[in-house]
Amino acid sequence: MLYLDPLYGRLEFSDKQLALFQTPALTRIRDVSLSAVPPLATASGMIGSRFEHSVGVAHLASLLATKSDFQVQATNLFVACLFHDIGSPPFSHISEILLEKISGQDHEAFAATFFENSETATAIKNFGADLDMVLKLITGKAKPWSDLVNGSIDLDNIDNSLRWGSAIGLFSPQFYEPEELIQAFSLSGNELQLKLEHESQIQKWELCRRLVYDVVYDDLNLTPEVMLKRALQFAYEAGELDQAFFMLTDSQALYVLEHRCNSKTQNLIKDMRAWRFFTPVTLIEETDTTASDTFKDLCLDWEESQKIADIIAHSLDLPREAVAVYAGKDKGFKQIHLPFIGKGDIVQRHQPIQELKWRFKVYVDKKYHSKNEAITELTQALVQNP
Repeated sequence: MLYLDPLYGRLEFSDKQLALFQTPALTRIRDVSLSAVPPLATASGMIGSRFEHSVGVAHLASLLATKSDFQVQATNLFVACLFHDIGSPPFSHISEILLEKISGQDHEAFAATFFENSETATAIKNFGADLDMVLKLITGKAKPWSDLVNGSIDLDNIDNSLRWGSAIGLFSPQFYEPEELIQAFSLSGNELQLKLEHESQIQKWELCRRLVYDVVYDDLNLTPEVMLKRALQFAYEAGELDQAFFMLTDSQALYVLEHRCNSKTQNLIKDMRAWRFFTPVTLIEETDTTASDTFKDLCLDWEESQKIADIIAHSLDLPREAVAVYAGKDKGFKQIHLPFIGKGDIVQRHQPIQELKWRFKVYVDKKYHSKNEAITELTQALVQNP
């Protein structure tokens, strides 16, 4: 079968590979965006699906498996890369905290739920893959091989940064060459390594990732994200979400939130869809070295950060659905845990080229702009002087 990929061009897949594409698990993620924020809610180019991305990652796995070090796991690695995102809930990391609360699993562990479908499991077995090994590769439990799927710099991240950024028009698809970059991977004993001779491509990948996350943390992306997250919170509080919700596609989940949930949730989704966005009011930002442990804990605690939104709304006599917050840690640079191997087997360890940041940001329905100064003062009192 001929497949046209935005990054890699014309790809050919066999009938057995097509049978994998046709499984319910992969059919579903053709309607789950690579962007956590639904593309209809962002002022940018259209980002592709997690299926498109997964096919790209599987393509890279096939190329890597032509190297003798990786041939032994060629089949399992291809399947793991193809299926690595099947556990992604609608809206990805935006809803994953609620997936964990309701199912007790993150999206990688949740993938096992989709493998329980007999059609999917049968197709994988007919392809010659070991289903248990595939799951271990996806969940990072088959070192060193799983570092290629679930690591710091892996086939997943090598594809998604370039695919996401080029799709929205941030840079060209030639910003770096994934098919060349994967040649950096080598195996020594039971350890995955990176060849220092490919350092320039790795540095381009790092810069690409930084540019992508600059947009991820921009109001262009964060504003619809916080509105969607607040809508999900109200649906969760109302008992309107169950485990089945996280097996929906993006389109199906948006329909449920907009037409089947409480009025707060419905209105937030309608406003997000129509680009009636909230206004950013105040930002508290710290580096990894200056941020206090209390501030870091708040940024990582979804429930506590939502309580801040509720306190602001209650204290200033605003509707709860008029206030939303973002709290989190910058993921723009990763510490690459794999060693770099140069001439003479000299080992170098990676250091990120920029310090990461912690952010707490408040957004408010623009109808209440007269409260902005009071919101800023109250936020600083609650977050910086708890």
